[in-house]
Amino acid sequence: MNEERSTDNVLAQLRDLAATGEWSKSVALLTALHPADLAEVALDLDAAELRDLLHHLPTDVTAHALVFLDEDGLAAVAAAVDTSALLAILNEVPDEIATDVLQQLAPERQRDVLAALDREEHIAALLEYPDESAGGIMRSGFVSLNETTPVERAIETLRRLRPPSDRAYYLYTVDDEGRLGGVVSVRDLIVASPGTPLAEIAERDVHAVGVDLDQEEVARTLQRYNLLAIPVVDEDGRLVGATTADDVIDVLAEEATEDMYRMVGLDEDERVFSPVRTSVRRRLPWMLVNLVWAFGAAAIVSLFDGTLARFTLLAALMPVVAGQGGNAGAQTATIAVRSIALGDLDVRDVFRATRKEIVVGVANGVAIGIVAGAAVYAWDRNVALSMVLAAALAGSIALATLLGVIIPLGLKWRGVDPALAANIFVTGATDILSFVLFLGLAALVIERIA
Repeated sequence: MNEERSTDNVLAQLRDLAATGEWSKSVALLTALHPADLAEVALDLDAAELRDLLHHLPTDVTAHALVFLDEDGLAAVAAAVDTSALLAILNEVPDEIATDVLQQLAPERQRDVLAALDREEHIAALLEYPDESAGGIMRSGFVSLNETTPVERAIETLRRLRPPSDRAYYLYTVDDEGRLGGVVSVRDLIVASPGTPLAEIAERDVHAVGVDLDQEEVARTLQRYNLLAIPVVDEDGRLVGATTADDVIDVLAEEATEDMYRMVGLDEDERVFSPVRTSVRRRLPWMLVNLVWAFGAAAIVSLFDGTLARFTLLAALMPVVAGQGGNAGAQTATIAVRSIALGDLDVRDVFRATRKEIVVGVANGVAIGIVAGAAVYAWDRNVALSMVLAAALAGSIALATLLGVIIPLGLKWRGVDPALAANIFVTGATDILSFVLFLGLAALVIERIA
């Protein structure tokens, strides 16, 4: 098996060659890479290094690598070349990639580049769709033919067009107005009689999505029906594009990253090497929200200072109750937010979901309470304290589990992204309720504990 060169080694070699001006060797080194590896190398270069590299790299090689770059990478490439070089690169890429690049440009430059492109009309149409909609992620290079076209001519058309393998999964049929009529698999096309009209072999039960549908819903539809591609239609049912499984993989990765970041109050654009000022601006507001909850918990604890003064072991056990409750709430909130994102949980499911989570919370709470109570009894031989801790843990975990599903659903009902704030609110509320339960029960039986 051939051993592939790591991109780190390639990057080091590239910098050594560039330092001595050996650009022909640099180009030979990079053109031997897979475009995905070339894109990774390009992302590790600073602005000056990238500008020098793109000045020497063949246009078609750069174009192939664009497919594997994220928005930041596309913006860096666009900024590193002049307008004439950018036009040469964009003329080598599909419409949807050219659109992604244009979206990274300042409005004035975007207008100039768009006006100079041969495909101005097609790309301008794609730019009209929101980035995260079906229209924003669709590909325009799909294959469609009139449904009256015979099989023999359809095959000839495919041979002439020679579409890339990732765009020839299906052949779409349309009527005279361009409205989607059906879909023909390449396999059915090959085995059909030459003179058969496409309408006779087309599958009419076509799963299509509208141009305005959110990209996450598009991904779910592709997954649900196990499709390799799905057509995109406008409000009149006219076929305007198609989205493939490859596109959906990128969408799912973006959405998963977005949800993961938002669960802890981060912006999805945050990176390890983002500017300090940007990172502070994005993180500080949610830390302040968390601070408010922390002061709320501190205020609750201060109400029981007399109880804590009489029996200081209570203070040592407070983190046990809050920690277990917070963990239970975070577990449930994570499941709830993910289920909402996948479409498995909605506001109308609130009663069924809460019933289930109450049972889970009580079962876990009782089990943890019994174990923790027994441990405290073995430690301090204090029956009353053991019972208070067990009861507080059972109640805290049960309530936290309930909040873990109610708060995300409540945020969704109010039109707030549950991933953005669910964990902060669940953790804060759970801490307060845990302290109230534990210290409140302890205060009721303090004579038996102390």
